[in-house]
Amino acid sequence: MSLTSIGSQKTPGRPVEITFAGETGLPSDNQELLLIGHAASGATGTDTVITISNVSDVDAATTEAETKFGAGSEMAKMVIAAVAANEGGSTFPSIKCCPLEHDETTIPTAAQTAIKAVKAEFLVTCYDMQNDTTERDILKAMALAMSGAQRVHNNQFGTFGLGVNNDVSDPANLTMFDTQYLIGCWLRDSGTPDYSLGEQAAAMAAKIAANTIPFNPLDDVTIANLDAPASQSDWPTVGSGLESETCLEQGWTPVYVKPNGEVAFVRTVTGRISSDGSGTPVVTAYYDVQDFQVLYYWRKTLYTRFSQPDLKQTKASTENARLIKGEAIRLAVAFEDQNMFQAVSKLAKDFLIERSLTDRHRFDIKTPVNVIPGLHVIATNIEATTLYDVVTI
Repeated sequence: MSLTSIGSQKTPGRPVEITFAGETGLPSDNQELLLIGHAASGATGTDTVITISNVSDVDAATTEAETKFGAGSEMAKMVIAAVAANEGGSTFPSIKCCPLEHDETTIPTAAQTAIKAVKAEFLVTCYDMQNDTTERDILKAMALAMSGAQRVHNNQFGTFGLGVNNDVSDPANLTMFDTQYLIGCWLRDSGTPDYSLGEQAAAMAAKIAANTIPFNPLDDVTIANLDAPASQSDWPTVGSGLESETCLEQGWTPVYVKPNGEVAFVRTVTGRISSDGSGTPVVTAYYDVQDFQVLYYWRKTLYTRFSQPDLKQTKASTENARLIKGEAIRLAVAFEDQNMFQAVSKLAKDFLIERSLTDRHRFDIKTPVNVIPGLHVIATNIEATTLYDVVTI
C-alpha cells in the first residue's frame, strides 16, 4: 500500500499532503431532549422541530422559549422546567422542541414525521402516560422507530419516550406497558399541582439526561425546582412492600418527596418487565434506564469508530476484519476503564467477526458485553451478640 496518495511526477519537487487519521476515542456522551407540548395560539413553527439555544440559564431560556412559543404556553413552561431541573449543575443536555397547535389533542402525523427525523435520546410528552393511551402508543412507536439498527445513519442510537402520571392513587393500578422504549414516572398529587404533567415530565427527563458516562444510578437524586405535592398524604411511601416497590414492579419510575421537601427519584427504570413483552417471565436484569444508556452509547461508539476514513474507503479483507475486531475489543476495554463494562478480558474471546453468507461486501460482528449493574440495595445483617461479654479482673 502506498504511503501517500500523491500522484507521480518527474519534475523535481517536494509535494506534501495532509491526511487525517481516524478518531479512535470515545464519542460525545451528550444526551438530548425533545419536548412535545402546546404552543400559544398563533405561534409559528408548529409540528416542526425547533432547537433551544439557552439550556444552562433559566432566565435566558425563559426569554427564548416565550419568544418562540408564547409567554405562558405549555411548550415554553416545559422548556423552563427542563432547564431549571439542572440549575446549579454542571451538565446541561441539549433541548429540541416540537410545538403543537394550542388546541391540538394528539401528536399529528406531521409532528411525528419531524420528530423521527432528528436525534433525541428522550422524547418528552405533555400527555398523561397512564390515561392517554393513544398518545402513549404514538410515543412508543416513535421511540421504537428511532432506536432501530438502521437509524444510526441519522445519528440516532437509542431513544426513550418519557411521560408522567399523578392521578393514580394506588400504584398497583399503573399500566404495565412492558417495553424498554417507555419511561413512566409516577408522583401522586390529588391537589392542583403547580406544574403541569408536561412540565413535570420535562424536568424529570432533563435530570436523567444530564447523567452522562458512566451513567450511574439516580437513586435519591433531587430534581431541582420541582415542587412537592401540597398534601403530605400524597407523598409516596418508600421501601420494600410499600408504594415505591409496587410502582417499580409495574415497570414505572417512582418519584418521592424527601423529608426536606425536595422531589427525587427512587430509582429510574424503563417499562421493561419481560424479555419479549409478554409479561412473563419477569426479567431480573437490563431494565434500568442507565443499562440502556450504556448499551446505546456502545452502539454510538462502534458506529463512530467504524465510520472513520480508515474503515470506510477500504477493502473487505482479512486484515481489515482483524482490525475491526481488535478495535471493538479495544473500545470495550475503554468502556471497562470508564466503569461501564466488566469482564471484558473474559468476553473478548467471544467477540466474533465473519463475512456475511449472502453479501461478500459485508462483515457481521458480535460483541458480547456485560454492563455493570447499578448498586441499588445493600442488605446488612446486624447481629446483636453477647460474645466477649465477660469482665475479667
